[in-house]
Amino acid sequence: MINKLKAIYRGFLAGPDFNYVNTYRFILENKLLSILVPNSNVSVVSSAVELHYPYSSKIWFEENKEYLNQHEYVHMLTRMWGYLPLVNLIPDNELGVLTFQLRIKRTEKINVLDREALANYVIQEYDNFYNGPEGQNTIVRQEVEEQSANLVTPFTPEELKEQLKFALANRGYPLLNPAKQIEINNRTWVFYHEWMQNRRSFQDYYCLPLSENCFLEAKFDHRVDRSDKHKKWKKHALQAQERIMQSITLGDIPEEEGRLIEGQVE
Repeated sequence: MINKLKAIYRGFLAGPDFNYVNTYRFILENKLLSILVPNSNVSVVSSAVELHYPYSSKIWFEENKEYLNQHEYVHMLTRMWGYLPLVNLIPDNELGVLTFQLRIKRTEKINVLDREALANYVIQEYDNFYNGPEGQNTIVRQEVEEQSANLVTPFTPEELKEQLKFALANRGYPLLNPAKQIEINNRTWVFYHEWMQNRRSFQDYYCLPLSENCFLEAKFDHRVDRSDKHKKWKKHALQAQERIMQSITLGDIPEEEGRLIEGQVE
């Protein structure tokens, strides 16, 4: 009864529940990474959680990396939570889904330990991907310019500017705000936010340097399926995101605890 009353007050069902959590531990070479994450409430096909991540090995990274847009990474952990309406007349009719991913990324373009360089790098990689020769923004611009050229009376410079602005707002990817450095548990992370002008969905990224070439990345994807209901669960999702980030610790591996972790089963 209490849970039902709480759901009515909040205006939604489900989402991350910190009454049901798992603590995950990963060995990042000579460091121990620990994180506390609520159990998923969305059925997904997930791979087994690995224990060891020899991130400084370029060969290991190349053998295990995955791609998504401008992102090249080794996957560590994914968990998902659906937000549901109080009365769900249609199966799988979510208000939206919050997805958390933990991954390792590698680059030789910068010294990752320089957080200012890392902040510039993550924004530049986004810009290069969408505004490069084959990027979505470039394609949209070319299509509008071709449309103008095929008209009996091509767009004036001002009209072309407005048409480009409209097309990019609907089908393109906007410039991002600069990444910033934030403190979480006495560690400095680089944070940035991806969004689109015509959608409520967005992605938040937290990046923590591990070495000159590698960094840990925590990604939170807020997928909004019902824009008219987003306000009801947005605050809850952001609070869950903050609690997960606050739970992350990274430190040396005590010899005794290292032996225990070696024997643990997920």
